[in-house]
Amino acid sequence: MLTRKGIFLPARGRALTIITGALVACALAAFASPALAATYNPLNIISYDVWRASSSMTVADIQSFLDAQTGPLKSYTTKEYHDPAVVDSSRPTLHATAKTASQIIWEAAHAWNLNPKVILSTLQKEQSLLTSNYVGMKVTRTRSDGTRYAYTYTQKDVDKVLLKAMGYHVYDSDGDGLIENEAEGFGHQIWDGARVFSTYEISYHWIPGMHKTVQVIATGAKVSIVPVNASTFALYTYTPYYPQILFWNVYTRYFGDPQSPARLLPVYRFRNRTTGAYYYTASEGTRYNLISKSSRTWEYGGVAFSEDTRAVANTALIYRLENTKTHAYFYTTSVNTKNAWLAKRPVTWRLSGTVGRVSKVAVARAVPLYKVENKRTRGVLLTRYASTVKSLTTGHDPKWWNRGVFCYLAASAVTTPPVGP
Repeated sequence: MLTRKGIFLPARGRALTIITGALVACALAAFASPALAATYNPLNIISYDVWRASSSMTVADIQSFLDAQTGPLKSYTTKEYHDPAVVDSSRPTLHATAKTASQIIWEAAHAWNLNPKVILSTLQKEQSLLTSNYVGMKVTRTRSDGTRYAYTYTQKDVDKVLLKAMGYHVYDSDGDGLIENEAEGFGHQIWDGARVFSTYEISYHWIPGMHKTVQVIATGAKVSIVPVNASTFALYTYTPYYPQILFWNVYTRYFGDPQSPARLLPVYRFRNRTTGAYYYTASEGTRYNLISKSSRTWEYGGVAFSEDTRAVANTALIYRLENTKTHAYFYTTSVNTKNAWLAKRPVTWRLSGTVGRVSKVAVARAVPLYKVENKRTRGVLLTRYASTVKSLTTGHDPKWWNRGVFCYLAASAVTTPPVGP
């Protein structure tokens, strides 16, 4: 029943998984998804390209993501972690200086060429560490004599949960009903969890068409399945229960479609509720920060468009300039225009970063990105859809000006998954 390569929880462990799932569902209900609706396929949960996108988040992105959550990882630090320069399975060592959870997650992701979003999703799937700090949570427990009693979680309980953060090697090894953990410690959990996720395809000699025996959650029956890629095979090896819907739900809620090509960089749109100004960003960290404040200041508009980072025709940056007085935003792909505004009006305008890289010309496979401007607020709306432009700028007394094609979204000819570990 047990596997030392992954997790195969006994009855008590499955109960924890069910509780975790309930916490996930409640916590994610209000968190906006960053991409279009995804389709769940239990045999193709996440693409290999996305699985290997180890650079999908920076340390700052991960920290901003954790800051926007209610769990304990936003402020967690530890002195026990792995040396990222030594990519092996040895025990972590105790260092003189502490590292943040975000730094440890990022280092493990890069060392093992694994998407940090996979690690974050697993932390939520296994222990609800993104959304639940556990302190003060009331649960019902059962004594050895069968009587039940109420229990309130304390900080000591949180510390214990952190020691088994990824659920790696957490199982009943001797059949006594107690959960042991041979990979105890947050740093060890992140490192070894990422390690086995990344290397299952090698250690199990995965090939297309390989069968995997798993247990159906609903019935408990053992069945043989054929995952279509190495990444889905790794998920079922880590947790051999069918279907892997909980991981998919968590990933999709936070990070969008796990089948979306990793080369596509989403650009997110926000609208200031007070000024009507539109703010565009490709930064995951900024997105999490603004979403956490959305009820007060920002309205999240989802993905405005996506940049194909591998398109060779992407030659121009979109510059974002902010009016320091009105907090309106001006967008341009012209370096000369950007420099002229900053030189003539240095007190009024400041450079607020870049949004993404696009094309100025209509090359092959390029899609136009249109620009409309609100007549009252001067807010700039960028959209891929000509129908949106028409509906906003035509009819009796339209409230928007049609500013035409702003730029083009070029597309790469082919995609190549990142190299494995």
